[in-house]
Formats: sequence, C-alpha cells, structure tokens
Amino acid sequence: MATTIENKSNSVEQQEEINLLRDHFKDDIRILSSIGQFSYILKIRANQYDVSLTLQLDESYPNKLPEIIITAPRLSPDQILLVQKLLQSYSETLLNQPMILPIYSRLLKWFDENNIQTLTVNTNNIHNNTSVPRSPINSKLFSPMASINNHNKLLHTDEHNHDEIKKCSMKTADDVITFIEWDSRLEKRFIRIGYIDHFLGLQERSFNDFDFKIDPSTINDQHTNTIVISKHRIQYFKYANEIIWDKKSRIDSLFGSTGSQQTIDDIIKRHENLVETKNSQDEKITDIDHNLPTKRYLTLTDGLYKPNYLISIPINDSSLISHYIAYREHLLSTYPSIFSSSSSHILSIDPHHLHLTLLTLHLKTTLQIEQCILALKRIQEEIHYHCSYPERICLEFNGIDTFHSKILFIKCQQNNRLDNLRTLIIERLYEQQQKQKIDDIFFAGNYQEFIPHITIFKNKRKFSSIYQNEMNNIYFGKQFVNALQLSSIGTSENEQQMYHCIFKLDLS
Repeated sequence: MATTIENKSNSVEQQEEINLLRDHFKDDIRILSSIGQFSYILKIRANQYDVSLTLQLDESYPNKLPEIIITAPRLSPDQILLVQKLLQSYSETLLNQPMILPIYSRLLKWFDENNIQTLTVNTNNIHNNTSVPRSPINSKLFSPMASINNHNKLLHTDEHNHDEIKKCSMKTADDVITFIEWDSRLEKRFIRIGYIDHFLGLQERSFNDFDFKIDPSTINDQHTNTIVISKHRIQYFKYANEIIWDKKSRIDSLFGSTGSQQTIDDIIKRHENLVETKNSQDEKITDIDHNLPTKRYLTLTDGLYKPNYLISIPINDSSLISHYIAYREHLLSTYPSIFSSSSSHILSIDPHHLHLTLLTLHLKTTLQIEQCILALKRIQEEIHYHCSYPERICLEFNGIDTFHSKILFIKCQQNNRLDNLRTLIIERLYEQQQKQKIDDIFFAGNYQEFIPHITIFKNKRKFSSIYQNEMNNIYFGKQFVNALQLSSIGTSENEQQMYHCIFKLDLS
C-alpha cells in the first residue's frame, strides 16, 4: 500500500515538473509518455552546442535517478562517455527532488568549462530584433574596448547593408501560408513543406498535415497525425515538386519579393502544362501497350531476378578506412582458422571499394543500364538538395553485428535523413522508369527493413564465436554523403565478391 501511495505521489511530482519544463524549453523539448518501462522520456536540445540530452524516467523518479544519454556530433565518444558519467554523478546529489533543469544547466556548464565554442547565430535575428540566447562563453567580455569596437563594427555593417536589405526584404513563411490558405488557385494537395525537426533534422510533409492555427506551446504529449510547429522552423515550400519559396536560397517564386520575375501565375501555368504533357504521354502509352508488367518493388532475391547491380554511398573518409583495415587485420590475426581460404571470402579487399548499399537492382541489358544512369542524372539536383540542406548528411559507424551469423558488418547509427534518402531514390527511380517505359528494371534483392552497414567479412561458417568475443562498442568514424554510385556485382576467380563502379553521381 505504501509503495502505491508513493508512486502516485511521484506521478504528481513528475507531471508538475514536466509542465514546468515544457514552459521553460518551448520547442526545444520533446516529451514522450508511457514508453515501455519509462513513464517519461525527455529529449532536450541545446542548439548553441548542437547537443541533445535524453533523460529516461521511470515511475519512481525522483526517488530513482533518470537514465542519461548524450547525443553530440561535435564530441568524441570518449568525451560523450565522460559527460554522461559526470551528469550521472551530479544527479546523485539531487536525489528525491526535481533535477532535470539542474542536470541540463550542468551540461551547459561543462561545455563552458571546456571552452567549446557555440555555433554561429544567424545575423538575421539581429535585424529582426529577436532575442538571441547567449552562451556563457560568448557572454564573457575580454575588454571594454573590444566590446565597443565590435559594437561599432556591427553598426557599420548594418548601415552599409541597410538599403540593400530593405530593397530585398523577403516574404516570410507566414506570408506564404496566408497566401496558400486564401488563394483557391493553388491546390493544397500539391504543396509540401520542408521544416526542421529538432531531433530528426530536415523533414518534408504535405501542407494538409499541418495546423498553423494552434499555438505549439499549448500542445500536449498525445500522439497525433497533425503537425504543429513554429513557423520559423519552415525551410521551404514545394508546389508539384517545384520549390517555390526557400529561406536559405532566398527563392520566392510566389510573390517575387527577392527580385525574381516569377509569380504565382507562372507556377500554376507551368504545372498545368506538365499535367497536360503527362496526360498526353499517358494516352500514347495506353494506345501502344495495354499489358504493362506489374510493379516489382523491394522484392527478396529469387532465382530469376537475382540482383546484379547496386546503388551505394562510397566510403572514402581516410580515418574510417584506416579503422576498417586495422580492425580487419586484427580479426585475421586473432582468428586465422575461421578465415581460411577454403571456408570464407573477404568482401571489398580494396579499401576503395568500401560502400554502404542503399538498393540492389536487376538490370539485364546495356539499354537498361543506360536508362538507369539517365534516371539518376535527372534526379541529381533533388538528391543533392536533400543531402546538403540544411547541412550535409553525416553517417556515424560504431560497433559490429552479423546477418544470420554469417556476414560480419560495421553498424551505421540510425539516421532518419539516410532512410528518407533511400525512400526518395526508390520513388523517383520508379517514376522515371514509368516515364521512360523501362519494363524490366526491378528493385530485386532488397528487404523492407533497411539496415545500413559496411560489410567486413562474409563466411560460410558462422561468426558466433567472433561476435561473442569482440567488443561491440568500437568506434570506426564518420562519412559524409558526398556521392552515390551505380556498381555491378561480380565474382572473381577465387569466388570473392567484387564491385565495379560504372557511374558516379557527385553530390559535393
């Protein structure tokens, strides 16, 4: 009975603290409730340091300490481990009292103590007279004269650019939303919005998925299909897959506020012409062939359509390749009997062949290969935009695992932008396939569950003994997505799998 009463008391205290945290952090906190064994999972962003603090609370909190997880791309694994231990020790001094905000403050203090610089703040905030959070590091004044000089320099820059900024004042996302809501010529179902999610990065959803009439600060933690965000997080608008407003590139084809001669009438006319062209093409295709083959999409390998090509991300980071080679040599010297030539073969012996596979394909003829390359070229601009905006996709590789105990691989950390990239390529390739009437290009050999990885070894024997003996927290490094490549899959004389790049799509 005492335990039940105590848990109820803790529940009330937790809810009170959660409400205070929501008011304090606004858009910088994500709150999940009743997740597995935890009553709450909190994810707090400190944007000035590009760090995410995750705290997992069970029903006994604050009588029991929260589990603390740090995500910080700018820190090394050793630094992250050090910070987590520091915060865990610090939380022990706060037992039986609200501790989330003090833990967050202690995290910021650690960054200050270690002289880790804050990220650059967009100067547009200065012109808009919005308050900019100042970090403890940036708030230090080294000398009165330096402060005066910096202030005068800022004023001089503002005066110099004032006229140009005034002339090229760009319509805001709020203006675009208002226009879309009131202008019936624009069909909302064709409009998509790109926005920044504090934890997932750049996301894109249909305009109809959003509700801009609701104040984001009033939203509770209930899971809903409606998206409610602050408008300053919107990065771009698309109409029928054409970018019509972009904050970073200062594109405004809706109002023409940045000097563009484009207007809403041009956008609608272009879309109508595309629809007419597509309908005309569809009619011609229908007249020619009434028996188009059904779509083969993400099928498992079968005898008839075994994959012979793949689309992948080349691994060319020198540090990552060095760690890969060193670990491979470690395995060869530690387990020589397992890697005998009669029982195994090594994938990608040449470090230049290292890659992360996104998709496997079945291409039968030279024409199909050429058409696949042409399709990739046509979507290059969209893929480049996805991989570089608002920043380049960075993949991290940490730990090892196996497929069916026979393929040993390096794990790629979960990355939503990578998942979205794969989905985008699948959709666009299929669209291009239909437009070009390519009948026999199949996405063969893929699984619905995408597990990004770099293969180390493939073995006829099982790797169970290796996997059990090896440390699983090995850090291999990072790789930016700066290219895609289409490669053929072949086998050498000694039955080693080989990959030959026949086309490379530069995304740098």
